[in-house]
Amino acid sequence: MTIQATQFDRDQLATWYAERHLKTDPGICEIVYLPENAGEREIRFIEINELMADERLPHELVPVDFGVDMGQDSEHKLWVLDVSPTQFEQIQSGDLHLPSGWELTGSESFKRP
Repeated sequence: MTIQATQFDRDQLATWYAERHLKTDPGICEIVYLPENAGEREIRFIEINELMADERLPHELVPVDFGVDMGQDSEHKLWVLDVSPTQFEQIQSGDLHLPSGWELTGSESFKRP
């Protein structure tokens, strides 16, 4: 998929990434896309992965930055926060906090078919 600067559609690209990640990683059961408060060229995902260990401490919930097309007109960031299903339940209940500026408000969920 080639995205031109004038055609950059964050939501469309997020859908494409989510579908691709669900197809290629068998541990991912759901991806939650968080557009709220994200930069114009920033995509934020919580990837709920059944193969993740629950033992990580809350302060270790740090997203990974996948800078994409760096130096190109389609340059953007894909931030991925991998969590276990238990950790996602804790995020939803407020017992575990998302990184600063991240929130579930306005999120969109993608699940394995």
